[in-house]
Amino acid sequence: MSKFLVTGSRGQLGQCFQFIANQYPKHKLFFASRSEVNINDQNTLKDYFEKNPFQGIINCAAYTRVDHSESKAQLANKINAEGLKNLIGFAEDNNLILIHFSTDFVFDGFKEDPYQETDHANPLNVYGQSKHEGEKWLQKANCLNVNFRISWLFSPFRKNFVKTIMKASQSGKECAVVNDQWGKPTYGIDLAKAVLSCLEHPNLFKHNTYHYAQEPQTSWFEFAKKIVELSGGSCSVKPISSSKYPTIAKRPSNSVLDTQRLENTLSLNIPSWEGALQHCIKTIRANEVI
Repeated sequence: MSKFLVTGSRGQLGQCFQFIANQYPKHKLFFASRSEVNINDQNTLKDYFEKNPFQGIINCAAYTRVDHSESKAQLANKINAEGLKNLIGFAEDNNLILIHFSTDFVFDGFKEDPYQETDHANPLNVYGQSKHEGEKWLQKANCLNVNFRISWLFSPFRKNFVKTIMKASQSGKECAVVNDQWGKPTYGIDLAKAVLSCLEHPNLFKHNTYHYAQEPQTSWFEFAKKIVELSGGSCSVKPISSSKYPTIAKRPSNSVLDTQRLENTLSLNIPSWEGALQHCIKTIRANEVI
């Protein structure tokens, strides 16, 4: 049985791994919150490792508040870059596997076609810059590691776009959503399943970076319409341009991720986000976690 530490266990992605962990009995997962394992403090890592030895780390710890990062660049970099560097050092010292998650926001969105793993990164905002800095540290790491870039993460847990639209749709008021930003949603539970199912795949470390996101590509506006439709909401979704909905942090107009490398290398069939969205809404309602 392989044993992995999951950092950031109370975050959105960490909770997704907890939700499906018992479906993968081959792997023993230790879930640690920030109070138990602070990725910026090697002493907490050492203490936890001594009590619960593990062969690898699945790093779900991250600072993901995109707009807040613009005024809290030091904090974003501390967690997304320096924290990852710290994990890398610990993994190197103890011969551990390291699995990490990055973002579509490392790209500037100027490309018309989907982004491949080899495309040049040029983040538009502080959050994307901090994640890109982390990626650069990972590329230099002397331990087995792999980086999954994901986009538009949603799940039944914590705050995310699906839960925000579901809540807004219950008001019956009009929802204005941008229709000129394109990407692929990623269901955190499907992502967690994909990672755990591939942990023993012989080709997992063939590449240092994979893209994981779910077809078909869509806009935030179309995604919101489907959320309202499937959740039975009563609000009208109105399309607006990004210029009429300014945000503190700039966002790429196109962050569609090409996932062929992942599908071909790991023989993985990625499910559509529409079916995933149905599962997500059902789970949210069952657990009353809006």
